[in-house]
Amino acid sequence: MTNLILCGGAGTRLWPLSRQSLPKQFYPLFEGRTLFEEAVLRNKDLVERFWVASNESQMALAREQMEGCGVSSFGSLVEPVGRNTAPAIALVCQQLPPNELVFVTPSDHRITKPTEYRRAVERARVLAEQGFLVTFGIRPSYPETGYGYIEANGETVVSFREKPESDLAKAYVESGKYLWNSGMFAFRAGVFLEELKRHSPEVFSACALIKDSKPSLDAMMKVPSMSIDYAVMEKSDRVKVVAFDPGWSDLGSFDALFDEIALKDESTSVLGTQSPVILNAKRNMIVGDSRKVALVDVDDLIVIDTPDALLIMKRGSSQKVKDIVSELKKDKSTLLD
Repeated sequence: MTNLILCGGAGTRLWPLSRQSLPKQFYPLFEGRTLFEEAVLRNKDLVERFWVASNESQMALAREQMEGCGVSSFGSLVEPVGRNTAPAIALVCQQLPPNELVFVTPSDHRITKPTEYRRAVERARVLAEQGFLVTFGIRPSYPETGYGYIEANGETVVSFREKPESDLAKAYVESGKYLWNSGMFAFRAGVFLEELKRHSPEVFSACALIKDSKPSLDAMMKVPSMSIDYAVMEKSDRVKVVAFDPGWSDLGSFDALFDEIALKDESTSVLGTQSPVILNAKRNMIVGDSRKVALVDVDDLIVIDTPDALLIMKRGSSQKVKDIVSELKKDKSTLLD
């Protein structure tokens, strides 16, 4: 089985920690280890080979961190421009034998229950060997509005649902029939390409014209940008879902990061080597190594301190980071680089 690790965008929802040059999956967040390294290490004993899909600058980071995990050889798809997940997966599947099992995972997710994770991957392997396209559904722990949902009846997929409004998300969770869409998949390479050709022939045809794993910008620009869900999974009648609870988070915001590292005694949580000064301050999070941070008489703050930018906000407001990024884009700021 081949693990295809998808390295997507710049993780701008974690700005200023995450940048174009060092997106969140390559930043050492947990005990000096990056999310990318965690993905490699948890899959290392489950698969025989790795492929990484990324742009050129991120591929250099991936190569360095792969070697740090003891993986000296892996396949690489270097994309001059991103065209979403369906083309990236198709271009890698074209390089593999049709019967090769492909396990697709994001590079920036957090998993804290390895036994449950392994169980789900092994079940997905069995289903993929039977010719199914397998998606992984996370059992929801609260009515999240930022994720897509999968309506399921056992391992049968009933429908895929877009990100819901809060009332609908609550109804989904209360029904017990819906799972969070994890963005993880397993299938035979040939089966995926067959279903892509059947349901999204324009994507299949454009990808079929690209013969190597370092396509030109001109060739990639001719490929329609489309997600695997929209191109294949929502349309195919060969889809199964494996439901599990692997202690999963996509770390899509600083509030999500706070939940991962929050201390039970409500003390301030810290990521970094600098020890802060805390006076009568509770339930805060400080991330940074560049200088000493002191908090006095404040609660529920998130402080992200980098050498060239400082972000301070109330907990619960981290979704607004994207608005900051939008303003910086308008100003053509180098702080996004």
